[in-house]
Amino acid sequence: MKITSKAEMKRFRESKFFHKVEETVKAWDFYLKKGEKENADKMMYQWDMAILAFEYITGNLYGFSRNGEGDYSVVNERDYSDRIIRGRNEY
Repeated sequence: MKITSKAEMKRFRESKFFHKVEETVKAWDFYLKKGEKENADKMMYQWDMAILAFEYITGNLYGFSRNGEGDYSVVNERDYSDRIIRGRNEY
């Protein structure tokens, strides 16, 4: 199963799974910033499972990126202009 159209990507972005991954990435960034290693590790383990599903569903490899200023994203490792999730944590 690979996403091949904009309509399929839209459905994927509206899915419960996608929203759960968004929550996980946001929490992971928050816990990293606050230095809460135990909670950050929990989010990282959830991310490890999500990344496998993202690759299976989209056919692309995605990674977690953060700039340390509150911005975080999930970015295609082959095309950095493809950010499937973007967000900002206000600390």
